[in-house]
Amino acid sequence: MTGGEGAGPRILTPYPGPRTRALIERLRRVEGSAMRTSSGDVPLVAWESASGALVWDPDGNRYLDLYAGFTAAAVGHAHPRVTAAIRAQAGRLTHVSSAYPTATRADLLERLLSLAPPGLTRGLFAIAGGQANDLALRLARRATGRDEVIAFRGGYLGRDAGVLGLAARSAVRRHLRVPPGAHFFPFPYPYRCAFGTRHADPDECGREALAFLDRALRDPASGIGEVAAIVVEPVQGNAGVIIPPPSFLLGLRRLCDEFGILLVFDEIQCGFGRTGRLWAAEHWGVVPDLMTVGKGIGGGLAVSAVLGREAPMRALDPGQHTSTFLTNALTHAAALAALDVMTEEKLWEQSAELGALLLSGLSARLGSHPHVGEVRGLGLFIAIEMVADRETRESAPTLAAGVLQRGRDAGLILGLSGHDGNVVKLAPPLIISHEQIEVAIDLLASVLHR
Repeated sequence: MTGGEGAGPRILTPYPGPRTRALIERLRRVEGSAMRTSSGDVPLVAWESASGALVWDPDGNRYLDLYAGFTAAAVGHAHPRVTAAIRAQAGRLTHVSSAYPTATRADLLERLLSLAPPGLTRGLFAIAGGQANDLALRLARRATGRDEVIAFRGGYLGRDAGVLGLAARSAVRRHLRVPPGAHFFPFPYPYRCAFGTRHADPDECGREALAFLDRALRDPASGIGEVAAIVVEPVQGNAGVIIPPPSFLLGLRRLCDEFGILLVFDEIQCGFGRTGRLWAAEHWGVVPDLMTVGKGIGGGLAVSAVLGREAPMRALDPGQHTSTFLTNALTHAAALAALDVMTEEKLWEQSAELGALLLSGLSARLGSHPHVGEVRGLGLFIAIEMVADRETRESAPTLAAGVLQRGRDAGLILGLSGHDGNVVKLAPPLIISHEQIEVAIDLLASVLHR
């Protein structure tokens, strides 16, 4: 499938146009302040319709979506096969409580496990990604009989109650009066290594991070008690597409095996073809004990899951994981279609090919930009780190926000991430076309050099 009608953006009226402004005003009259639409004079792009890698606003402006609806539209917006599956399923069965068995539920679980890393033989469904991570931690605690969790700086596991305490950004927890729920350790971030090795081999940062964690696990005065799980994103998403050095995940596997800790991979953002492999951990050949998946697997509808090894997946008693809308047949039918599209079209290979093109193109066009500290990525998961000064590497969140606004005005939907909100994040639908990648490179270069 191509990226949709036409190659790139078409802006008919400056944003926000009259219909968009009217929609924003309607929402602000009736909606609570917790939604992002309440912030600022002009919120993010209002959506009227979407197809492939394109989005239209209420005023007819067409945008090239380089963020895939917060990375959820992996197979593209309104993919015809997903849409057909939803329509067919809607005529047979939509709602079904998780207490009742259905063929769609069995089909989807069998398909997911057939694609999972070796050794992950059972699964449980959730709805949002945060709920899947919460479930993974409950399984880990029950399976090990331990309570504590190790997480990483920059990590993001969602905003469900069970994982809010693992939010690395303290502001997320502080504003909601949620205490920390994990021991936070440095994630190896070669560009901003916590151990001062910025000019060394990037893998040195990974070795330092592992050694620091190793010492803490062995130190009876470190404050760490009985650890149930180490939970980590193989590639950190909201931290700014942070790619760990080669030794890091392998080292975590070794430490978990030695200390009897369960290794949990959160592949909700970085999985499902996003990094040029079906699962991001395949880059390093590491298999976790539990793996959470979501976002793209639903084909645009809300479905997530925990996939895992036999023992931890059988740790909960029947009825201890349930929800009225947990196994909705409509969302499972959409997910089955999305899995078919992913595997039949081998979209992870397209992600690798087009991601390399996008990364090399941006690196060539932005490599000398005085405020671009680094362009990095794996597959179609790419970051542009904005800095005030290339030598000091001081973060420049205001510059990054400006790129998002100018990008929107040029017809691009971009993401914002990073420890300081200074990273422009690109994660387009994996069905984006070669032509659209070229358009994206040209427009991004123009926006950043403006």
